[in-house]
Amino acid sequence: MKKHMLVNLLILAILLMTAACSSDSGTAPVITVGSSELTLGDFRPSTLSTEDFEIGVPGGGLPIGNMPGNSWMSGFLTATKDHHSYAYLYIYNPKKEEVPYIGATVYKIDLNMDKDDTSFWSDDSILINGINFYGMDAEGVKTAMANYKLNSDSETYLYYKDGKYGYSFSIGDDGTVEKVSLEMQIPKSYSSK
Repeated sequence: MKKHMLVNLLILAILLMTAACSSDSGTAPVITVGSSELTLGDFRPSTLSTEDFEIGVPGGGLPIGNMPGNSWMSGFLTATKDHHSYAYLYIYNPKKEEVPYIGATVYKIDLNMDKDDTSFWSDDSILINGINFYGMDAEGVKTAMANYKLNSDSETYLYYKDGKYGYSFSIGDDGTVEKVSLEMQIPKSYSSK
């Protein structure tokens, strides 16, 4: 009887540890772009094409070719619209087989909030978890991110952590958000391309 109870307690302990570990993974950020909702770690660069963004490489050109399996790209792709660069996309391929670059998975996105293009940002064209951070100051960010753990706080930078997801906010000279970076931790044991 004691042995049976000990086995049941051991199983219960394992289940509780598994549940605790899975809850530490955090909740993936959702980026709303126009009419599309994109979940970090679950969308492809090609998804942005449906919102009239052009996906390219820095300096111009298209990302041609395939990304090897089990690899990540140390550089980035750009998402532009009307000759403005709105985002840098960092991709990886967790699959064993190769995929086209625009079909790889986005694990990090940098959103560059250009002060010269207020009409795009101010009309809620891009939201993060339903929030438009354009024009927001550091205190506004802290209020909006109150449910997340603040890991780093300086005059020009805020960093929040939610399990395997990180939220970075760069504050510009005018005191408002100029860049938001969202990143999902991935195994860097993959090969870099």
